[in-house]
Amino acid sequence: YPPLAPGLSFDFYKKSCPKAESIVKEFLSSAVRQNVGLAAALIRLHFHDCFVQGCDASVLLDSTPTQPSEQLSPPNLTLRPAAFKAVNDIRARLEQACGRVVSCADIVALAARESVALVPLVRVVYAIAFFVALYIHLRTVNKVVQSYAYMLYSLDCCGMHPTHTYFILYFSFLL
Repeated sequence: YPPLAPGLSFDFYKKSCPKAESIVKEFLSSAVRQNVGLAAALIRLHFHDCFVQGCDASVLLDSTPTQPSEQLSPPNLTLRPAAFKAVNDIRARLEQACGRVVSCADIVALAARESVALVPLVRVVYAIAFFVALYIHLRTVNKVVQSYAYMLYSLDCCGMHPTHTYFILYFSFLL
């Protein structure tokens, strides 16, 4: 494992909810088998949650009489209801097993991580499709590279964290 920032741990729930990861994995194994699109929806939900102010599960919150929900902001209007339902189903299973110890932010992150792990074939297919497209449009490869370079420059100029840049580039080939 890579070194962690102080206070972070790979086994954070080892004592308070030792089966947390296996509960998420078990639920998603079944759910993604029924709807492979759920994996992409959960990855996207995690990205949208982390994009602006960090990964705090605020995208899951409902509106109040005085504060509209993040779900109502234009970029989040296309998030799939199935992803929200899956997070709620996972939360219910975790609460039944362990009480209310696993944070919603961790549930969203675990669901996204398991989604990537559960659909390796999709990653291969998209990677192959990308390289086939590059081969077919060989004359425009330079334009593709210039476009990615411009996108990286644009993201850097608006103060986007390098992790988000990597996330966008990596998953642009997968989703």
